[in-house]
Amino acid sequence: MSQPTVIWEITRRCELECRHCAKRADGRRAPSDELSTYEAYKTVDQIVSLKPARLIISGGDPLMRGDLLQLVDYAQRRGVAPAVVLSPTSNLTAESIAMLGRNGVARLIFSIDGSTPQSHDSRSGVSGAFAATVKAIGWAGQASIPIEINSMVTLTTDLAAIADLISDFDVKAWNVHFLVSAGPSRKLEIITADEAERAFEILATIQERKPFRIRTVEAPHYRRFLLQRYQSLWPDFATDFSEEIAECAIDDVVFIGANGAVRPSEFLPIAAGNLRFRSLFGIVRASDLFVAYRDRSNLTGKCAQCEFRKACGGSRARAWATTGFLFSSDPLCNYHPRPETRQEAAS
Repeated sequence: MSQPTVIWEITRRCELECRHCAKRADGRRAPSDELSTYEAYKTVDQIVSLKPARLIISGGDPLMRGDLLQLVDYAQRRGVAPAVVLSPTSNLTAESIAMLGRNGVARLIFSIDGSTPQSHDSRSGVSGAFAATVKAIGWAGQASIPIEINSMVTLTTDLAAIADLISDFDVKAWNVHFLVSAGPSRKLEIITADEAERAFEILATIQERKPFRIRTVEAPHYRRFLLQRYQSLWPDFATDFSEEIAECAIDDVVFIGANGAVRPSEFLPIAAGNLRFRSLFGIVRASDLFVAYRDRSNLTGKCAQCEFRKACGGSRARAWATTGFLFSSDPLCNYHPRPETRQEAAS
């Protein structure tokens, strides 16, 4: 069994109103169906049963939960020290970061969507977000907590400039999000398949000269791009660097919503079950949705015919958002399978 990345949205509450965020409507009020502290402890126990590659606690603003420190401490004592995604709210202080460090947080994750205050703040719609984020990154450094950066890719994103900026922060990983056109993200400048290929070229070039790991989110075809880019130069690339290839895209995901609903992607609005009524292990390993989601033989269109389908598989959330069918081709991929591969798939 694979070791998934578990993303746990512990709350949808947040004082910000970022223009692309689907969670902003919950504001400060605690939703009536948000998991209680007791339920959250039990959730940690269930996450442990999956033996996840990593646990990411997200929101909303996780700092709006008064039990965040308790949950971080409990998770690290159970052997799954979490990373926590933090937003530039009034809750984000040097003290809150220091307390997270003392309670065993593995990493802190911040969002940077532009290399200047103007470019970043214009995307989030929150004035001062860039300055607050940079200040918080400094506090994390003072607390000796490793950091990761999340960035969105839009038509106007300067990936090279962002890479140069975050190089000054001793970043351990850069998670580059290729947006799924759903909800508030429809208002952003979604890139095309050809533009995604150009973004992959930029990311691969950056990876060759920067020390931090680059991962894509909702773009597993970055693996295909790397295989094509380096296979001719290094015949054993796929074998010698199999772990690196797997790590360059985040797609084996278990997303747990604030109310306990479990989905195979944060961007796929279909729940496979709720851990309040069924074990997380049972949902992930045996539910119809997760079993079908992992089965590459369910793919249709060119994804089904592609020689890279095992390494990639395409974004199922994007397929759903654009076609209404979970297993159709990922429209953000411009690759066309080789004729011999199409024949093999048809036979």
